[in-house]
Amino acid sequence: MTQEKARAVIALGMFDGVHIGHRALLAETVALARRLGATAVAYTFENHPLSVLGGRARLLTDASARRALLVDAGMEQVVMERFDAALAHSTPEQFIERLSSLWTIAGLVVGYNYTFGDHACGTPETLRRLGMEHGFAVQVLPPVRYQDEPVSSTRIRLLLEREGDVAAARALLGRPYRLSGQVVPNRQNGRRFGFPTANIVPYADAVLPLSGVYAARAIIGDRAMPAVTNVGTNPTVHGDRVTVETHVIDFSGDLYGAPLAVDFYERLRGEHRFPNERELAARIAGDVARARELLGG
Repeated sequence: MTQEKARAVIALGMFDGVHIGHRALLAETVALARRLGATAVAYTFENHPLSVLGGRARLLTDASARRALLVDAGMEQVVMERFDAALAHSTPEQFIERLSSLWTIAGLVVGYNYTFGDHACGTPETLRRLGMEHGFAVQVLPPVRYQDEPVSSTRIRLLLEREGDVAAARALLGRPYRLSGQVVPNRQNGRRFGFPTANIVPYADAVLPLSGVYAARAIIGDRAMPAVTNVGTNPTVHGDRVTVETHVIDFSGDLYGAPLAVDFYERLRGEHRFPNERELAARIAGDVARARELLGG
């Protein structure tokens, strides 16, 4: 006996970062699903389409974090398919057939700039036409704006990578930008001059903020503790690769091998080469004092 497909209102998009614009779209999905007596669904991709189309994707969230944020935004079901060449070259009609094989479509919700299908030939207008043909609703949301410009994942990436403006990125995301990973051994330079650090290796293709020193909060288990995080090569101690190292203020203990998340709040300064470790240590002490002031820790 064939199981009846669920009626669904489906939010479509990559949703990298699940920023405030995405959250407005997801809220509309939930509202429309309630009006139509359907399930609120997010349909997205496990991998970024650029990974198939020849580009390099830099991501604000990995698949696991993105799924958790989508559920937090009210999605009753999250489907992440693997984007592949077949999907890349499908027609708009084939894409709708793919969705129809999974659900009885009650409605689709997309952003104003949503595209799909071969060479991005499908647009919101295409969806409206297909909705008329197949009998489902289509909602197209206008851009959510911050300081008179549309909120987008691309804009957030640029704020982080080119400007280190984690405060503006926090406003667009609706939460601090987060990097997480397992604490791994490093050269232990910080411990030598009084500021031990925990070094994490974020997921592949994670967006890294511009090199510099940041006021942050370190998430250790269920505790959020004030911290100072350095993103960069540590030129004073002759580092040769970019690392993400966090000094957790007033913390003592061994974090090696433990999961650690770092939430970025403010950029304190750029990364500098100091004449000696004594001057570096004095500057880090100032960074810690400033982070305490900003974060109330």
